[in-house]
Amino acid sequence: MHRISVIVSSYDHPRALALVLEGLRAQDTGDFEIIVADDGSDTDTFALLEEFQGAGLALDVVTQPDEGFRKSKAVNQAIKKTRGDQIVFLDGDCVPFPDFIRRHAAAYRPGHYCVGGYIWTSLATAQSLDRAQVRAGGHLLLLTPAERARLWGVHLRNRLYRLTGKRRKPKILGGNLSIARDALFAVNGFDEGFDGFSGEDSDIRNRLNNWGARGTSLWNRAFVCHLDHGLDPPRTRPEVVRKRGPSVRGLLIANRERVRTPRGLEPESTAG
Repeated sequence: MHRISVIVSSYDHPRALALVLEGLRAQDTGDFEIIVADDGSDTDTFALLEEFQGAGLALDVVTQPDEGFRKSKAVNQAIKKTRGDQIVFLDGDCVPFPDFIRRHAAAYRPGHYCVGGYIWTSLATAQSLDRAQVRAGGHLLLLTPAERARLWGVHLRNRLYRLTGKRRKPKILGGNLSIARDALFAVNGFDEGFDGFSGEDSDIRNRLNNWGARGTSLWNRAFVCHLDHGLDPPRTRPEVVRKRGPSVRGLLIANRERVRTPRGLEPESTAG
């Protein structure tokens, strides 16, 4: 059995993060490590993490000063602490189904990566969930027949993209993703040039494809419930500007033919 590391990225979403950690505690397999990649959260997030650690959930934490949106840097620092052959990425507002880890583990192949699906929730639905409901699997009821049909549709399109060799597919969302360790280090991790903006998930998929990795779609069987961001209203701090970064399109174009980013796990002077 290969080793699995789970990286949960989070920034100032303690209510959502509590539900995510409950979802991890309720997994039907316990054979994985957890590392929280924190992007400069306030003290209530760390009090929550200490609570879970005190209740027996084995997790490690990496954090950094709040200097704007720097998810890629936080995640790269967490990657360096992992021991798994497969690294599963989960956002701190995405509550996993109980078989989430097992589904990713079953699809593991060296040199490959897996992408899974999102069930989007309204603010009212997110507010109605509590930790006891997640422990009891109450969020599974959000997988309605209509949602299942939608997710299967994405999965079938992903399979078609793979068969036809589309370079910038399959559809990927960074909160439900796993990457074999060898492939992740081959592309030098996430590009920290995307800090200040989103797009780092599409970029790493493109570079993995350039390296020769194959993406497996789990949109039909590995699910998370994405909680509405209003569950944890954004905080404003005069001393910190959560700045927007440069054009995502420009960065994606700059990396179009790259395998390794020069701004990743290990700084490099030139790109591969």
